[in-house]
Amino acid sequence: MDYLLYERHAAAYIQNKGYEILHENYRRSRIQIDVVARKEEVLVIIEVKYRKNEGLPCELISRGQMQRILNEAGPLMAQYHCLEWQLLLFYYTGESLVPQLFPIEC
Repeated sequence: MDYLLYERHAAAYIQNKGYEILHENYRRSRIQIDVVARKEEVLVIIEVKYRKNEGLPCELISRGQMQRILNEAGPLMAQYHCLEWQLLLFYYTGESLVPQLFPIEC
């Protein structure tokens, strides 16, 4: 399974919706974020998940991963001069390249 295929697809999908891609496969210290994008002054952190079979998307981001994302959002907002941010889950199942999109409340 090539997870990068799904991450690249998510980046292309969001870019086609008018978002600027800032990072793909962003890494710093203990954090890894699949895609970081922005539209106007909103920073969008995108996590891409793939499952062979359907599952509950809300269970795909662990509490620890969520905390690391929360800790990184502030510095990324400052770096890219954004006033707010959101977390978006791109959820792929089976062989489909059609994602389900879930905004995640933080």
